[in-house]
This record gives sequence, C-alpha cells and structure tokens, in this order.
Amino acid sequence: MNTARLLIELSNAFGPVGYEDRVHEVIKAEVGPYVDEIYRDEIGNLIAVKKGNSRRVGVFTHIDEVSLVISAIDERGFARFESLGGVDPKILISQKVRIECRDGKERKGVIGMLAPHLQKPGSRGDVPSFDELFIDASINQDFDRINIGDLAVVDFTAFEMGEKVSGKALDDRACAAISMETAKLLSMYREHPTVYFIFTTREEVGAMGAKAAAEALKLDLGLAMDVTHHSKEDGIEIAKGPVITVGGPNIHKGYFKKLDDYARENGFPVQYDYGPGHTGTDADVVQLAGNGTPTLLLSLPQLFMHTPVEVIAVCDVLNSARLLSGFFSSLEEVEVV
Repeated sequence: MNTARLLIELSNAFGPVGYEDRVHEVIKAEVGPYVDEIYRDEIGNLIAVKKGNSRRVGVFTHIDEVSLVISAIDERGFARFESLGGVDPKILISQKVRIECRDGKERKGVIGMLAPHLQKPGSRGDVPSFDELFIDASINQDFDRINIGDLAVVDFTAFEMGEKVSGKALDDRACAAISMETAKLLSMYREHPTVYFIFTTREEVGAMGAKAAAEALKLDLGLAMDVTHHSKEDGIEIAKGPVITVGGPNIHKGYFKKLDDYARENGFPVQYDYGPGHTGTDADVVQLAGNGTPTLLLSLPQLFMHTPVEVIAVCDVLNSARLLSGFFSSLEEVEVV
C-alpha cells in the first residue's frame, strides 16, 4: 500500500454526502486483504472487521465530502445549487465541477459569477452568496438531463507536494487511510481486540452514520478520527504527529491516559488539543450510544480545511497508524478503565 497513492485515490473519488459508493470501492480493494469481513450497513456505512479477542473497538472515520446539490436549472444550462456540508462560497468561484446525474452519467460544469468589468465599483470586494453563483453546464450537449437533486463536487485532481498530499475531501479520507494502514499493521500482532473500522456516511450533515453504527455494534471503546486545523498559535502543526484530544466532556479520561502513556513510552510524536464541549466530529454521537461508549478523538493536522486544496503530511498518516495498531494490541482482553 503506497500511502501517497492511496491518499490521492481516496481524494479523487466522487463521494458527496450520502453517496460514497465510489469511495467504498477504493477502500474495499485496498483493505480487503487485511480484514476478515467487509459489509455495508443499512444507513450506508462501510464496515471492515479485523477479528481478534472478545474486546470490541470501533474506529470511526467519515468519508463523505462537502458538496453541492442542484436546486434549479434553466433552458440555457445554468444551474443554481445549495451546499451539502460546510461549503464556503469563496472557494467555489471559477472552479470546475463534476455533476453526477440520475441517469448514471457524469457531466461537467464551471462555476461563474458576474465579470469584474460589469460589477459596480462599490461591490467588487464583496463575497458572492450562493444566490449569486451558478454552474454553467451548457458545455454538455445533453445538459437537459441534469435534474434537481443531482450532486456535484469540485473537479480537482489530488497531487503530491514532496512529503505532503494536496486535494479535496482529505477531510476526512486521510483518516480513512489511517484506518486502512492500521488494519494492515495489526496483522503483525498476535493479540489484539476485534476492531471495527467504520467508514461513516453523512458526518458533514450531522454524523448520522456514526450514530447508527455505534448503537448497533455495542463497543467497548470508540475512537473517532478527523482532521484538525494546522495552527502554530495553538501548537498544532502538520508533520509533527497526530493530535490527541485531552479531556473535556467527550473524552474518556481512563482511555486517554492509556493512549497518552503508550505514545510517550514508545516514543511516538503526538500533539494535544482540548475539547471543552462538542468536538464537531463523529466522537460526539459515538459517546452517546447505548448506555454510553468510552470515546477518544485522534486528529490529523491539516491545512486549508473544506477547500479543494486541503494539505496533509504523509508521515502523520503513517505515525497515526503505527500508534493505533500498537495501542490496540496493548489493550487487555478484560480490563476496567
């Protein structure tokens, strides 16, 4: 498994909120040799199971991407759209898009706005709203086959930048790559829990996928992974290791200590963040499953979140997988935390 290539393939896959089927195909092809079972649940999560002892651990990484949904299209092929997830209209100006239509065919478009020459001087610095943007899909001869409800994503091809990768949807598919690398590394350990790698749907619109999976699986430990902002002011930087969330109401104190101790004792580079309330990740809903699931949050530093040019460091992916595989193998089959 070449990690940079895997990240690029995951990034390029078309997978708007609730329609992650193409991402599933990438994951199944790569992780299949290292797990015992792969299935899709009723809500649309893809779950890969690495069988071990009776202890049940769930690793949650969402694979949906912020995207657009067509809300209207006129006789010229100009389509209006709404956001699925947190899309900032500033990043959409002058972008190419891929539109997946109900007939199964993919069509292209560009997002335009009023040319600077035609704008009023007083409004040239204004950021356009969604009401002022449109997709020009007239480049497709059959644009009349584009319908309300069809989905679109920014058409950007991921690429390597030295020891980094830049592309769309690395929030949170870079963490999905950590899960896949962890499954591979667990094959080297004689003893480990039964680990459910849950590639969740619909995190960007409320974490419904994680909630359904956590309720169904009845886990002893749930570990959510998501990206976090590169911020020197907060002491979090890419290529400096994964970020462990410390304390807060969403984090289990006993399991945090175990993970932190394991990282320190084994020389893993880690960084820290504090979760004063809701984390805005799958961890929020995993904790509430059943009578309460002990929950941890591990984050991957990232630049330019929710843009088509998100940047992550490959070494952070690999170090996260090494940390998690070793940590999981260190958990005793029966223990009180």
